[in-house]
Amino acid sequence: MREAIGLTKGISVNIADDISIRLPEFDAEDVVVVASPVYGGRIPSIVADVLKRLKGNESKAIALAVYGNRDYDDALLEITDIISQNGFAVLGAGAFIARHSIFPNVAAERPDASDISKLEYFARKCMEALGSERMNALQVKGNRPYKNYGGVPLHPAGKRALCHSCGECSQKCPTGAIDSESPWLTDNKRCISCGRCIHVCTHGARSYGGLKYGLIGKMFSSAFSKRKEPEYFL
Repeated sequence: MREAIGLTKGISVNIADDISIRLPEFDAEDVVVVASPVYGGRIPSIVADVLKRLKGNESKAIALAVYGNRDYDDALLEITDIISQNGFAVLGAGAFIARHSIFPNVAAERPDASDISKLEYFARKCMEALGSERMNALQVKGNRPYKNYGGVPLHPAGKRALCHSCGECSQKCPTGAIDSESPWLTDNKRCISCGRCIHVCTHGARSYGGLKYGLIGKMFSSAFSKRKEPEYFL
């Protein structure tokens, strides 16, 4: 989980660094951007738990879901439902594409210039809605009840020969799935397959791999490499 952010008054909060973090307080003058990665068509449960602690107090909000070119399914609806129920007025909601976190050859160059242009257009339309005296109820694609997500059978593993035991992956793992004493090991029961440990390791000691990963990767790439475009709702 690289990013799960709320913005207020120029302040960013990345809950991946600390899911128990004390959240900012908002008021009617704030505009809050809430973004989450998508796993299996849902937002991660640890992100949902944090968002449920977020109180709007009539603040305006923009919801963003980021997914790896398969589908965002019910994730964007889930974000907007949670923040709407917590006192936010949602100006707009968008689903954008980034490189897949497990199979990085899928959407490898995303977001690209076209994505950025569409994101900028979406932001402008949200700001126009902010100045409107009347806001229409937002209709976001998705289904209730949300789809069930049972996780994936793939988890990053460490290479002991490359590991420097610096502890960075252990410190940055949002679910505590990596023991600081043996950081080349992964607790697969805790791991949510976000790949953050791979991203933060400067020694290249952690990665996905193995026969199962290779086979699933070929099938996934074949099924989901066709370009998808951002979608947004205003």
